[in-house]
Amino acid sequence: MRAAIIALLFVFPLLSGLGAAHEPDTFTVIVREDTHTPQEVNLVVNDTVQYYNADTRENMTHEIGLDLNGDGDFNDTDEFSSGTLHSECDWDNDSDCRVAWIFAINTTALVGNYILSDLLSDGSEIEVRLNIAADVHLEVAPPIGECFGDCEEEEAEEEMKRSSQTDLQKGLMLAGMMMFGGASALFVATLMQKS
Repeated sequence: MRAAIIALLFVFPLLSGLGAAHEPDTFTVIVREDTHTPQEVNLVVNDTVQYYNADTRENMTHEIGLDLNGDGDFNDTDEFSSGTLHSECDWDNDSDCRVAWIFAINTTALVGNYILSDLLSDGSEIEVRLNIAADVHLEVAPPIGECFGDCEEEEAEEEMKRSSQTDLQKGLMLAGMMMFGGASALFVATLMQKS
């Protein structure tokens, strides 16, 4: 039992990395004239993705979102969007103008794979992929019913241990030891005779 406890003391530090928390990350997607860079983003809950409009064509706007029913808007239940994204803003005269959409993934309800739509003001559409995974933490704990800590341990009866060696192997080992002993005796006798 002691050997098992000592082995666990050495194994637990190795396994402790499995329970490490995910550090939230922020990913930036550059929205261009006819593509996004990158076109697919893989996130974990608590990450953030930012879509930044770098399409500098005059009077061209983008709106990125989830259109579940394909009606061309993002106003229905469980749909979401960036709102209109411009390539540049005059915030002194238009405080609602936006060049980027920061989408924080802060709920497990968003876990899944999405095909978002980027609706451009010229009527065209670009497909955008967003994959959101759960933030899974593996916990290392003793199995249910196992004692961990100061528990009364029942003394386990020692089992009779049997040798895994065959009789032939035992005989060969005995013969080898006898030959070694005889050779040692001859060596000592030879040394004594020379002196």
